[in-house]
Amino acid sequence: MQYRESRMLYDGSAYSRLWEKSAIGILTDGPGLLLADSEVIFCREHRGVEFEGLEDHGAFSLWLTQRIMDNSKTLLESAVLEALRVPGNKVVLSENFEPLGHGGSRSWAMRWSSDNHPSRGAPESEIMWFESKDLLNDKINGEMSILEDLLLWCVEVKERGRIPEVLVIDEEQSVVTYRLSEANPRGQMGHLTVDIVSQISEMDRKSIDGNGFFFPSVSKWPLESIGIPLHGGRQLDPIESEIILNNGECDMSIAASILNDLWMRGLNTRSGFKYGTTWRCYSGDVGDSHAPWLVVEPSSEGPENWAEACLSSRLASGVNKHWLYPINDANGWRYLQISRPPSDSRWSNPKRI
Repeated sequence: MQYRESRMLYDGSAYSRLWEKSAIGILTDGPGLLLADSEVIFCREHRGVEFEGLEDHGAFSLWLTQRIMDNSKTLLESAVLEALRVPGNKVVLSENFEPLGHGGSRSWAMRWSSDNHPSRGAPESEIMWFESKDLLNDKINGEMSILEDLLLWCVEVKERGRIPEVLVIDEEQSVVTYRLSEANPRGQMGHLTVDIVSQISEMDRKSIDGNGFFFPSVSKWPLESIGIPLHGGRQLDPIESEIILNNGECDMSIAASILNDLWMRGLNTRSGFKYGTTWRCYSGDVGDSHAPWLVVEPSSEGPENWAEACLSSRLASGVNKHWLYPINDANGWRYLQISRPPSDSRWSNPKRI
């Protein structure tokens, strides 16, 4: 076995077919392909390639042990690659971006559909992968969280005209696929104004023991998206009450700041309790249509890791809603959407007994 830059050089008779048919590895300046460890495993398991020195199980096992010592993610990477390649996708790993003229990306891989090839056109998507136990609020280089960084990555990939795909792998090496996008939810309700805040704050109200305030005998309510109608009056929950009674001051809790942003987007907000989120959001009046968006309050309800994020997104998809995670940056609140892909693009690895 020969190696160049930690990749195996394969110059067997099948090397040209592996590239031309499946776009595996990268062609060298001489005969042969340079293969990453995950590609070696895939070729041996799914393409029937015999590698010199790895013909029997014992030799392969020794090689694999050594490669795992060099890179503890080898088995996980091979499972993710398998999930992408078994359905027929062509996949180029990050170390081959530059040689193929696809530099400038920090993705783990790029994906071409089965009827396309890296030598003939641009990729359909770019790939990141994570373990289901990976924490979402871990800081990258002590600065931004994983989800904040993913929002930036998602925008970068979208600007290149590609789909941002995330593959998540669990402790059984089972892989699931999700797509990322930046959502920009907008509604037709009126915006919260200083005048509206002033009107409501001057109305007679009763405190409800930590559950917000009740405004009795309301004949004219200035903005339908604030509070819920109840017994001829209006009830505001604690987060809504904070915004109104603080007169819209900037010194608000995270929850109040997010809710204020949703109102400023013209959205009609209601409790998302039965969907496992803080809010469900309508574009218009409640009852005119379903609530397209579910929004979490990240400081209090997570999700903590990718397993919880996948579950939340899957539950939202099951009720035809979009699950949104708020992220605050210099431009204000932005919303990362984690969605299940169409049924023909849910890459997963083969079942193992």
